Amino acid sequence: MSHVHVYSEIGQLKRVMLSRPGDELNQVHPFHLQEMLLQDTPMLTRAQAEHDEFAQILRNAGAEVFYIRDLFTQAMSHQDAREAFTKEFIAASHVCSPQLEEAVLAYYNQLDTTSFVNAIYCGIRSDNAFFADDTTLGGMISKGALFIVEPLPNAYFARDSSINVADGVILSHMCKRYRQREPLLLKYIHRYSDLYADDPTEDLYNMKSPWTIEGGDVMVASDHTLCIGCFGRTEPGAIEAVAASVFERGYTSVYAFHSRDPRIMHLDGMLAMIDYDTFMCNPFMKDNVAVFKLTPGAIDTNGKPSVHCSLVEGGWSDALCEAVGVDAVRFIPCGNGDMIGGRWESYNLGANLLCIKPGEVAAYDRNLITLDLLDKAGITVHTFCGSELSRGKGGPRCMSMPIWREDL
Repeated sequence: MSHVHVYSEIGQLKRVMLSRPGDELNQVHPFHLQEMLLQDTPMLTRAQAEHDEFAQILRNAGAEVFYIRDLFTQAMSHQDAREAFTKEFIAASHVCSPQLEEAVLAYYNQLDTTSFVNAIYCGIRSDNAFFADDTTLGGMISKGALFIVEPLPNAYFARDSSINVADGVILSHMCKRYRQREPLLLKYIHRYSDLYADDPTEDLYNMKSPWTIEGGDVMVASDHTLCIGCFGRTEPGAIEAVAASVFERGYTSVYAFHSRDPRIMHLDGMLAMIDYDTFMCNPFMKDNVAVFKLTPGAIDTNGKPSVHCSLVEGGWSDALCEAVGVDAVRFIPCGNGDMIGGRWESYNLGANLLCIKPGEVAAYDRNLITLDLLDKAGITVHTFCGSELSRGKGGPRCMSMPIWREDL
């Protein structure tokens, strides 16, 4: 029996993965914010307190919380898993020479499990004493860099590195350099952690494929339909591959939401399903996004269904009605579409909500216009402070990966 069961976006949340911020946030350099994908330098203790408040909301609602760092530590307690992971991780870490890679391997190998996991998250700084006497070309040159191995400061956004769908997982192929190694942690979690070791989760995508895909772009609309954003971080080739994979598992359609607008990072920054027929949306993007419907085509020479694509003429409304099986959908505009307030709240993750069960969500407390609209729409909202967490430009949905939702 699979340990993953996610057939909707809104079914009662029973199990969820979170990634509590750790010392990796203290490696964020103020002069490297753009490449490290943060808007500012977060204060770790407050970010942890905010994250703990979020986790408690989910526990109070009946969800069991699993921390990714704990699951990864369990996986790394298996020596064969640690050796294989270390080889993959170093190869993906842009270490500047083969001899320096050997030194990095030696550094990791002399660490106990807890210290090893911390080193994976926090990276290896160029002033690390272990490398002080390294006189190889790579070792000498790395002394002028900030890191020998870069940290994972964005790892607290648990949604992006993997996507649990049905009884499987999509291990992401991430777009940005600073995040490309995060899915490796999930790969080994789904094989070796205590939660999955007796029944490893089937991967629905090959993370080594050339096309990128990130979890913030994937919405599990129903037990037969996915919605996937096709913007800057998820590419058409990945969507077609995922569609073919889920069609083999009985899914009947995948809707691809596409725009070339560079302001759109992920689908969940502008669209969130929060009830059977209700969606929070970014009203400034709604009319700037085309929707394509992918359905199973003819069986190819390998015995797998090909993927047929067509434009959805009715746009968002028609696509979402079909996807969730209702006659009409209700959109709640983030920030009420106000030319300043609406954009402020959209920028500050007002549309990035985590649905706990139909009509009940978790949200940041900072988006007052949106919270008022949700209240008037009859949606129950559990709020928490996200002043530090939001510096990474992600909200409650970004920070959570459901493992098990009750069927609708």
